[in-house]
Amino acid sequence: MIKAFNKHYRKAIDLLEDSSSSEKIEMAERVIEWLQELPEEYLISLALFFNEVIDDLGDESLEKISFKKKRKSRDIEEEEEESEDSEEDEEDYDDEKEED
Repeated sequence: MIKAFNKHYRKAIDLLEDSSSSEKIEMAERVIEWLQELPEEYLISLALFFNEVIDDLGDESLEKISFKKKRKSRDIEEEEEESEDSEEDEEDYDDEKEED
């Protein structure tokens, strides 16, 4: 399987090297459209396959696809706001206690 991938990889490099900038952009757009039409399970299978290829190639410069759930920055901001609000509530409560 890796040999077949490497064969197509070399063909892709040759194709890209022989293309103009506008042809490269057109190819990239077609690939993106094709990927958008694939079912999710196909995309995940491709990602898992690429991770294996990266492992087999031993190329440290390539970043593997991570399947860990990423926290959205909005969720992080909300949590920070909530913790700030709870700290303010605790301070208010402490102030009220001291007054009594």
